Amino acid sequence: MSIRFLSRSAQAWYMDFAIALLLFTFTLVVYYGYTNNFQKQDKGGLDELITDAKSISSSLALPGYPLNWDNTTVLRIGIADDQAINSTKVKKFKQYGYNASKRRFGTQNDFIVFFIDGNGQVINIKSVCVIGYPAINSSYNTRSAYYYQDENDDFLKNFMNNTLKADIYFNDQSNDIYGLQGLMSNISKYGLVVLEHPVLSGGDYNEYYRELNNFTASGGFLLISGELTTSNGRDLSGIEFWKKSGQSQTQRTAIVNNTDTYLNLKIGDSMVFNQYYYATNTTSLSIESNPQEDDYNPYPAANFLRIATFNQTDDNAVTKWKYGNGTVYFFSDFDVSFFNGDFASMVGDALSGFIGGICTPINVSTAINPKKLVKTERYLTYNSKVARMEVYVWQ
Repeated sequence: MSIRFLSRSAQAWYMDFAIALLLFTFTLVVYYGYTNNFQKQDKGGLDELITDAKSISSSLALPGYPLNWDNTTVLRIGIADDQAINSTKVKKFKQYGYNASKRRFGTQNDFIVFFIDGNGQVINIKSVCVIGYPAINSSYNTRSAYYYQDENDDFLKNFMNNTLKADIYFNDQSNDIYGLQGLMSNISKYGLVVLEHPVLSGGDYNEYYRELNNFTASGGFLLISGELTTSNGRDLSGIEFWKKSGQSQTQRTAIVNNTDTYLNLKIGDSMVFNQYYYATNTTSLSIESNPQEDDYNPYPAANFLRIATFNQTDDNAVTKWKYGNGTVYFFSDFDVSFFNGDFASMVGDALSGFIGGICTPINVSTAINPKKLVKTERYLTYNSKVARMEVYVWQ
C-alpha cells in the first residue's frame, strides 16, 4: 500500500477553500442575525405606532375627563358624547395646542386627526378642519368675499384674507373691478360676504340693495358691521340700520342677553364699541306702507335674535336673523373693548363656523416624509350623520 502526499499547491488550495467557507458561513450568520434583529425593531416600531393610534382614537371617541373639560382642567382629551361629535370639544382640542396634546396622549410620535363625511370629504366642524401636526393644513372649501371702505376699519381683513382665502374688495373708485361694483358683479359666486363699515352712498345703496337681498334670500351668509349707508334708517333684508354719534364710552357699552350657536359669547358678557350703530327689526311693517319699494323686501326678517343690546337705550348692538334661505348678522363695530377676550378673533372663529360644509382634501404624503405611518378609523356621528374619524400617527 502506498501513501500519497498532497502537493504544496493542493494543500494551499484546500486551505484557501476552508477559509473562504468559514468567511461565507460567518457572513450568513451575521446577515441573518442583523436581518432578524432589524425586522424585530421594525415590527416593534410599527407596534408602537399602532398602539398610539388606537389609544388616541379610543380617547377621542369618549367624552374626556372631567366630563365638561376645558384646556385648564383636562386630564383626558375626548370629543364625543354618546358617539356623537361634540363640536365645542373639537374646538377646545384644536386650541389646546399640538405639543400639549402629545403629552396628554402620552406619545412622542406625530399625529393628525380629521373627520370624513359620507361623500369622502373633510368636514368643517366649527371652523376646525384638521387637528395635530402643524405643517398639515386644510382650508374651507367655500368661496367668500370681504369689502371694506376705510383702511381704518379693516379689523377682519387679515382673517378673511389669510384664513378664509376670501376675495378682497376695497372702495377704490379708480378701479371698480376690485371695488364695490366688482363685488356686486360677482356676489352670486359666494357663500359668505362680509361688509365691514361699508358706508354706502345713497346712489350705491339704491343700485345694489336688490343684489344684497337676493344674495341672502338665495341662501348666503351676510355679515354687516358699522355704518351700512350714509343715510339713517335705510332698510336691508327687512331690517333698518341707524347711527348715533357723540356717545360717551359708558353709552356705548353693551351687554350680551342671548347666546348664539356660533358666537362664543355668554349672557352677561360686556363690551364697549368704539362707535354706536344699531339695527331695528322692521318686519312688522307691511309692504303696503312702502308702496314705492314693493319689490324691496319680498321676504320678512324671521327669527330675529337680539344677541347684545346697548345698556342705556336697549338698542340692538349685535343681532342675527333669517332672510329667505339665508342668514344675516349685524355688529355695531369690530373695534371693541371686549372684557372676555379678543372680539375680532371671536367673530373670525364664528365666520368659519357660519360657512360650515367641507374643507379642502388632506394629503398626508405631500406634507411629511415618514419612516413609518399607520392609520386608524372610527365611526361617530355629526349633525345626525355618520362621520369617519381618521387618526394618522407616524415617525
